[in-house]
Amino acid sequence: MSVYAILAFCCMPLVYAEDENRIHTLQHDVDTLRAIVQVLTTENKLYKTEMELMTEKMRQLESKFDRELSGQKHKDKRLLITDQPPVSASHHVAFYTQLTKTLHLATQQMVVFDHIELNHGNGYSSLDGEFVCTVQGTYVLSWTITCSDNTAIETELVVNGIVKGHIFTDAGNHADYETNSGTAVLDLKVGDRVWIRVGHVYNGQVVELDLDLLRFLDFS
Repeated sequence: MSVYAILAFCCMPLVYAEDENRIHTLQHDVDTLRAIVQVLTTENKLYKTEMELMTEKMRQLESKFDRELSGQKHKDKRLLITDQPPVSASHHVAFYTQLTKTLHLATQQMVVFDHIELNHGNGYSSLDGEFVCTVQGTYVLSWTITCSDNTAIETELVVNGIVKGHIFTDAGNHADYETNSGTAVLDLKVGDRVWIRVGHVYNGQVVELDLDLLRFLDFS
């Protein structure tokens, strides 16, 4: 009995030593894992901080982009609306004239309108019947002819000696007045001269004639 007891007692320290080794190994592994977790946690915090910084920088860039885009739109709108050159009184060209007396006209004779109702820009002269362009642009010009009964007359719109339009007013075959109108759209340069003259005449007697012109108001 005493021999077995001594053997068992001798084995106990060996078992305890192995357990302590395993515990020490496990403890070392736990410490290593804790260190790894700590490193990962630190790195995660760094990544999180970097991510937050990048997010904030992106937000600032987006905000700056929105402000610049809004400013550009506002600038473009001002260029389209408020920054366009105003149309001054000197650029407002329009006139309206009338003939107040009966005329007996000959071929190629210029028609001089003796009564001026409106003459913005002072381009029309009642002395010679010419309109002289002082502002380049696109113009609409119209004229109306009334001839007496049993007469007929052709009138021409002339620019710098070149016919740009004409109308024929015919009361030649009836005992009544006849009225006709013509309209032309013209691109005129500074210094261009415009007038109305007689084309062909068939017993021509003009009893009434109106002439008016208006410049299209643009920003060109």
